[in-house]
Amino acid sequence: MGRRTQSALRHWIPPLPLAAGLVFQIIGWALVVLYGFSPSAGIALAWVHAVALGWLTLTALSVLLFVIPAFTELRWRGERIARAAVAVVPFGILLLLMGFAARISAALEAGAAVLFVAIAAYFAVALRTLVQHAAERTEAAIARALAIALAMLTATAILGASLAHGYASGDSRIAGLAPSHALLGIGAWLTVLISGVSVQTFRPMLGARSRWPLAHMIGGASLFFGFVVGAAGAPLSAPVLRFGVVLATVGAVIYAVDALDVVRRATTPHPPVRAFVAAAVGWLLIAAACTVAASWSAPLGGLAVVAALAGWVGGMVNAHLHHLGVRVVITLIRGDDDETRPWDVLNPRLTWAAFALGQTAVWGTFLGLSANVPALFLAAGGAGLASLACIVANVITVRRTVRRADPVVSLV
Repeated sequence: MGRRTQSALRHWIPPLPLAAGLVFQIIGWALVVLYGFSPSAGIALAWVHAVALGWLTLTALSVLLFVIPAFTELRWRGERIARAAVAVVPFGILLLLMGFAARISAALEAGAAVLFVAIAAYFAVALRTLVQHAAERTEAAIARALAIALAMLTATAILGASLAHGYASGDSRIAGLAPSHALLGIGAWLTVLISGVSVQTFRPMLGARSRWPLAHMIGGASLFFGFVVGAAGAPLSAPVLRFGVVLATVGAVIYAVDALDVVRRATTPHPPVRAFVAAAVGWLLIAAACTVAASWSAPLGGLAVVAALAGWVGGMVNAHLHHLGVRVVITLIRGDDDETRPWDVLNPRLTWAAFALGQTAVWGTFLGLSANVPALFLAAGGAGLASLACIVANVITVRRTVRRADPVVSLV
């Protein structure tokens, strides 16, 4: 990561929304425990939105405040509005979760409305930024991709507001939009964003990059168009839904082969991050298989959501946290010129414990849902909270190590 990028990290990424994302991750695993004691559709929906919105989307919007200028060389137009929108999002999510878990219709509709306004405002100023002329072709392509991803988030918010109204009013006709909402939010927004950004981040994390850029482009296009076509067909045409899901699955397989090849050729001395990435890619393939089965009426939609959110997207976020997140902590303390590598300051036992407990949590939730075993949810939620505790302890260890030690310069 270059010096200018490190400086941008310190300037752009707001700490409070990222801390809120951590809180929502805690809430998510606590909801898994609660579901083990008292399963209900409301708690399940609260978990989905705590993870998809509170943990993953809030983190993504916070980091995009940095990614947009750093990756495109475009200066934000409407920075204050974007930051204000990110600050408002947690309040909308809290209302939404309260509405689902406690069945409070007014809170549900209010939360959906707040989220729609905040996300629409963020998208408006982001689009105004991204349509500016980029100096290089690569930067222009990144700007277009980010604009499209944020458009999918906005479309998801529109469907979410409609579903919240239908859920609160008891209008069952609107429930048919739920598969489209999931395909756009988890697929066209989070999956396409993560697969696209990883092209830029694999190099510092793994010390290798894709050998097949054309394959990545084909895979990314298949993912995006597949999810969009599937979302359009879900409420109207089963064949269109299935075609879209199969097309997205082809994109997922192409991305997985490419990503696992990068992991195989990794040169950085940081095996846990390779494990995080490899496991996340594995969960992407499981999620794709479950989604295909669900499109042919198999009752696997819930398993697809768990695999995609907790296993795939959550796993990739944690992989990035254990490299790029640590670099942020280091540069905040030592400055932009410091070249200490994450593996020099992370506690490997805590890192491996976070990985093992995190995988236990995802598998426990996945198997608990598939076999309807309450004890598995209790174990999964506990493992998820323990994994998060290891991550927090590791961050504290990194801060202490960086503050007291002389700068460490890695030769890798």
